[in-house]
Amino acid sequence: MSFFNDNVPHYFTVTLMLLKLLKFEMKLFVVLISLYLLEEAFAAPRPVDKKKETEKNKDDNKESNADIDDFGLEYGRYLKQVVQALEEDKEFAKKLENFSAEDIQKGDIARELEFVKHSVRSKLDELKRMEVERLRRLTLQEIEQNELGFNRKNIKVPVHIDPSNAHTFEEEDLKRLIQTATRDLEELDRKRREEFKRYEMEKEYQYRESLKNLTEDEKKEAERKHEEKKNKHKEHPRVNHPGSKPQLEQVWEEKDHMPREEFDPKVFFSMHDINGDGYLDEDEVEAILNLEVKKMYDPNNPEDDAVEMIEEYNRMREHVYSEADKDKDKRISQKEFLDLTQQQDFEEDEGWKGLDEQAPFSEEELKEYEREKQAQMQAHLEAQRQATMAGQQQSMLPQQQFQGVPQNQQFQEAPQKQQIQEVPEQQGASQDQQSKPPRQEVPQQDIVIPSQQKPEDLGKERPQVSQQHN
Repeated sequence: MSFFNDNVPHYFTVTLMLLKLLKFEMKLFVVLISLYLLEEAFAAPRPVDKKKETEKNKDDNKESNADIDDFGLEYGRYLKQVVQALEEDKEFAKKLENFSAEDIQKGDIARELEFVKHSVRSKLDELKRMEVERLRRLTLQEIEQNELGFNRKNIKVPVHIDPSNAHTFEEEDLKRLIQTATRDLEELDRKRREEFKRYEMEKEYQYRESLKNLTEDEKKEAERKHEEKKNKHKEHPRVNHPGSKPQLEQVWEEKDHMPREEFDPKVFFSMHDINGDGYLDEDEVEAILNLEVKKMYDPNNPEDDAVEMIEEYNRMREHVYSEADKDKDKRISQKEFLDLTQQQDFEEDEGWKGLDEQAPFSEEELKEYEREKQAQMQAHLEAQRQATMAGQQQSMLPQQQFQGVPQNQQFQEAPQKQQIQEVPEQQGASQDQQSKPPRQEVPQQDIVIPSQQKPEDLGKERPQVSQQHN
């Protein structure tokens, strides 16, 4: 007790010192905050890195363009958003599974639009208004870029929407969108296959043309190397049938690192649905096929063609879609995938024939392609010849204009030395008309001496002429 009483003044002293210190720190804190606010208020604006800003805008534009071209179509983003909105209605999604691919492609599913929930219909209306606005902006941009002014013939009328109604999404809009997308996607696939065929024909055409300029021994050596390269490409492990159980089990074991005997189709689907939207899109399906394609193609091998590798991806993906994508929407739902695993031939593996085991074109198609190439070459040579002739005619115009000037004017403009060495045209004409000895017997000096001069006086007058020039 006495200890506490004796130390009371010390406690007060320490407390007062702490309070003073705390008060000082609070003042210091307030001053620092005030200085920071003043600096932010009156300091010069920070410089903006225009390069970074430009790169950011480019990245945003790339993302926007990627969304617009999701299906390889100009209206791909609109198509994707409409499909996603309709899938929010579970009842409509169930009805969609009961429709055949032919009925969907005809647009018969559009009749079910009136039974879709009100919230989904409102969202579809908004999506259509946004698409109409996008098309309107594109039309205005095309008009502004046209220097000749507005021309209705150059404006494309959209066929994937109903242009008579710009405010609400109706049955006609869904029907048009399905039919147009089906037709355009099939056309894109057809063009891709045709372009690949022409690529293969061009390769064979170039190879055959290279043999024409070789000797017999060189030709045999080139053919031997060509066959050796083709045979080396064919040396690869057996390729499983895309979408079969052995092919999926290999992915399950080697990529997913799961025991083969524990293969579960439902778990497999969830693991490869990367974005979790309940569907396997084209990129996700190609990731599943990656192991099979890599058996046939290695980018580091010179005998493996990268263009052919991409086409092999396309062929395998199209085959899987033909087996599983029943509603032809370019995606595989979980139900479609599980139905695929229940088919009788799912466990069978008949292998896969790659591009190296089947000819992408016939010999007759190659001959037609060669005739087309020769016609193009002839047209190119003819265009070059016409351009050369036009250039020659253009270069002769100044000379023709000079020849059209009167003779006395030519002599007035020519230098004095040229006048002395020039032969009058009349005398030359009279000499040609007269019978004289052959040209080789006439001394060369006679051609350049005017008629009023004598040959023996030429040596005397020439120095005087040169002195006048000097």
